[in-house]
Amino acid sequence: MTIALNPSDLSEAQNLSKLVRTLNLTGHNPATSGNYSLRSKTKAGYALVSESGIDKSTFQEDNLILVNIESAKQHDIFEGLGKKSSDETALHLAIYKATDANCVLHSHMLDAILFAELFKNQDMLKLSGMELLKGLDGIKTHETEVIIPCFENTQDIDALGEKIQPIIKSQRCYSIILRGHGMYVWGDSVKVAKRHLEVFEYLFKYELALRGLKL
Repeated sequence: MTIALNPSDLSEAQNLSKLVRTLNLTGHNPATSGNYSLRSKTKAGYALVSESGIDKSTFQEDNLILVNIESAKQHDIFEGLGKKSSDETALHLAIYKATDANCVLHSHMLDAILFAELFKNQDMLKLSGMELLKGLDGIKTHETEVIIPCFENTQDIDALGEKIQPIIKSQRCYSIILRGHGMYVWGDSVKVAKRHLEVFEYLFKYELALRGLKL
């Protein structure tokens, strides 16, 4: 619904749409999986969240729906259009409430859920010692430790959103993993969130290869 977007929002929506189509080609969102969002710069207190059930190979900015971050209600301009934001909208909103992120990407990449399986009894996964960690905003040295909160998958997304919000608010983190599901990663912009996703994808592949689980 591009009529709701000023040039700034429209530009980022176009950047996100292009990224979603690219990620689809590289296996991040098979079938109609995956969901994506932006914090709106046009409508204070709103996020632009991807429409439910959309084939990501054809994703466009018109597939983003304005949702109130606090109430989770769609903006009135979408009334009667038969459009619905992602079933996992509550997780995007929880991340926006807990962080200063302006873009959230939800990938179903296999590397993330396999990485989590290496640490079945842990709810705070850790990465350290790798140079590429400096690709994450605010990290200046490989001699650091990055925490990835890990949660059990559930269909009660509202409850999960309430659970993750205080955890990611209290930790310096850039992503979460849902076991058997996928990962959420965020950043200050589409460009930054994409960079963060690439960092984690590379480091997950490294950890899996190190254990002889290379895909």
